[in-house]
Amino acid sequence: MLVYSLEMICIVAFALSGVLVESNRGKDIVSIMMLGWITALGGGTLRDLILSADTIFWIREPNYFWTALVSAVIGFFTITHIRKNRLNKLIIMFDTIGVSLFSVLVTQQLYSDGYAAYVAVSMGMVTAIFGGVLRDILAHRQTLFNNTELYATPIILGCCLHILLVNLAVDSTFSALTCMILIVTVRWYIVVKKVHFPAFLLLK
Repeated sequence: MLVYSLEMICIVAFALSGVLVESNRGKDIVSIMMLGWITALGGGTLRDLILSADTIFWIREPNYFWTALVSAVIGFFTITHIRKNRLNKLIIMFDTIGVSLFSVLVTQQLYSDGYAAYVAVSMGMVTAIFGGVLRDILAHRQTLFNNTELYATPIILGCCLHILLVNLAVDSTFSALTCMILIVTVRWYIVVKKVHFPAFLLLK
């Protein structure tokens, strides 16, 4: 129940982060609803499509769908209040927690279901970040593929560490929590310090 509650809070944060994009100014409510919804659910939808899941997760569990949609609508009508009171920082924090939560939980679930480690880690990353990628594409912003910020790196490292710890017989719950904390900590450090890839790792 705790994990489910956290998931819903993070879905709200994902949807609101889609609404908060500066280039959304002037867009109509339907466009904002769609953008918030895609931001919140796009990564998980792509994951289920790649894995040929029997049912897309938000069709199987409608609460995800309605939470994302309602959050986007609320965000549309409260955006001025959110910006004025700097609640966007709180949303960014929960967005970061959501990225760590979904990436590690998906990695854990798929690996325990018998998928290869590389599949579990890849799908954990896709679930966590591709909603944001789709948001940036639709909002005409730079995506993580068009800048040198280390956005996906902490996620990949955290998910790989989780697989390693599980194989070392570390308790899966403890491992998952440790890796989530690692992802959040490294991600915040990268944002605060504006860390980018070094020049020798950039294509010339």
